[in-house]
Amino acid sequence: MQSPRNLHARPAARVHAAHMRKHTRPLLVGISALVALSTLSGCSGGSSTEATSSPQPAPETTTAAQFPASARYMADMTAADGKKMTIGISVDGSEIAAYACNGTDDEAWFFGKQADGQIDVKSRFRDTLQAEFNGTAVTGEVTMNEVDYDFTANSVSGMAGMYTAESDGVRASWVVRPDGSATGVQFAGFPEDDRNFDPFNLDGLTDFQVRNDVRNKRNLGPAGPIEFPQGGKPQSSINGKPVSPTLVTGTFRLGCGAGGRRALPHAE
Repeated sequence: MQSPRNLHARPAARVHAAHMRKHTRPLLVGISALVALSTLSGCSGGSSTEATSSPQPAPETTTAAQFPASARYMADMTAADGKKMTIGISVDGSEIAAYACNGTDDEAWFFGKQADGQIDVKSRFRDTLQAEFNGTAVTGEVTMNEVDYDFTANSVSGMAGMYTAESDGVRASWVVRPDGSATGVQFAGFPEDDRNFDPFNLDGLTDFQVRNDVRNKRNLGPAGPIEFPQGGKPQSSINGKPVSPTLVTGTFRLGCGAGGRRALPHAE
């Protein structure tokens, strides 16, 4: 015969066990639901890192084509503020020469090389020319005195192109259009009494110093008319003296006179 203590202990144990099962069942159900939800989210990809990450930028591509062995291009340009400029570009192999002017008081010469149809050069006075050949024309931007000019320069031939001539320390340069009209500027050096720099050596100056303390001190003015007599050489005059302008090719360079003597510092 069992003692009264044991008779009361068993019912209490059964009650406790039932109580634990009652509370454990909802807990297991909740855990199962969380696992299922986590699995569903992981499979859906709706909140995954890959789905929300920013796409990687596409690699840069270029539409540049190879330049012809020898070619000339020109364009009239208008800046956003309405300023006008005309540019000519000559290419011979890897060598390029370019000249831009407004016909009154600003000009820039650019010399350098092209590679794979692309041009990226800076002038002596820190103007810049960036362009590329698209198989038909040269498109790009020239920045002069911190003004940007976009352009599309078409191929030209015949009399059209860039020309330059020098007389008694003064140089005139032109960009000639296919119809014979031209835009040109004359450069007469720098004033001797208002110069604290060596015009032959600007390498030690910053871009800011060149643009603000050197570039604006050039003696510039409109060039005289350039003419093309039937069957003859181009003709013009500088300060009343007749000159025969030279066609500028891609290999043309300024800076030295006859015999390699130091010449008038060019107004690049």
